[in-house]
Amino acid sequence: MYAVVDLETTGGFALRNRITEVAIYRHDGEKIVDEFHSLVNPERAIPSFITQLTGISDDMVASAPTFKDIAPVIDEFTKGQVLVAHNAGFDYSFLRREFRSLGTNYIRKKLCTVRLSRKIVPGLHSYSLGTLCATLGIHIEHRHRAFGDARATVELLEYLIHHDQMQHIAYALNRHSREGTLPPNLSREDFDQLPEEVGVYYFLDKKGKVIYVGKAKNIRNRVLNHFQQFGRSKRSMEFRNQICNITYEFCGNELIAYLLESHEIKRYWPPFNRSQRFTRNCWGVHKYIDQNGYLRLVVARYGPSDRPIISFKSFDQSWDFLRNQVEKHSLCKRLCNIQTLSNSCLD
Repeated sequence: MYAVVDLETTGGFALRNRITEVAIYRHDGEKIVDEFHSLVNPERAIPSFITQLTGISDDMVASAPTFKDIAPVIDEFTKGQVLVAHNAGFDYSFLRREFRSLGTNYIRKKLCTVRLSRKIVPGLHSYSLGTLCATLGIHIEHRHRAFGDARATVELLEYLIHHDQMQHIAYALNRHSREGTLPPNLSREDFDQLPEEVGVYYFLDKKGKVIYVGKAKNIRNRVLNHFQQFGRSKRSMEFRNQICNITYEFCGNELIAYLLESHEIKRYWPPFNRSQRFTRNCWGVHKYIDQNGYLRLVVARYGPSDRPIISFKSFDQSWDFLRNQVEKHSLCKRLCNIQTLSNSCLD
């Protein structure tokens, strides 16, 4: 049994926004068997641009029940059901947030019709609800209202069920598939090919542009951790929805991964690498070739035209990093400017 859900909200991420409308259709795989719909008083002002998009105004929700009032109904109505939504991570994050504020841990299996559509109806330039419905001949009444979009999602689900020759739905509902965790525009195959090894990974958008670079001891686990953290801010939701592909580079050890990540961030300037792009770091570990042809490492300040291999906010952070790497990888202390005596190495 499915519970097809659509929500309207005061904004695009759950942490700082509230639900203004909820619509749920219970579906047995062939037809609708029950439905629930309600406006919701978000107990805050609705932004004007949201009112322009949805038509839901402060006056319309002033006398509507709060989420607390309808939470028991939603809980019971969806209990034992598979929660279905278009971009399910969005709706699910709002429901979990609202229930969490009431002291309830709301957990349901979920099914994303964006991800399913990419598998069952491949090759479209967009998998938005509007584009999919137009392509498949599904008429949407009351667009951007919960009851209208949920009803269209029901018809989309019925289409997907009838054309699911490869059993994608059954696979997605397997608790080991992680389908409900992955971003809507990332294929399962791209995630499955990630290695459990040290390296640097790249998130790409639909045009193949690098939007994030990261390093990891275990690439697969680190990427999965990213996905499990999505939904906590507007920026993280935007990040999640832009990920369309993942590539990676193996590194022999963590030091090489550190250096490659820093180099690649400066090479691509990915929009979601806030930490190294926007912090006001002024200390870093630099490399240079000395007069004898040896590669050396040194901690020093840097300016706009300098390119340290990794940067920090303070001398102490830079120095600690360099000393740790020297010890960990048995690097020459003289060539790393830790031992500055002119005679031979002490160890």
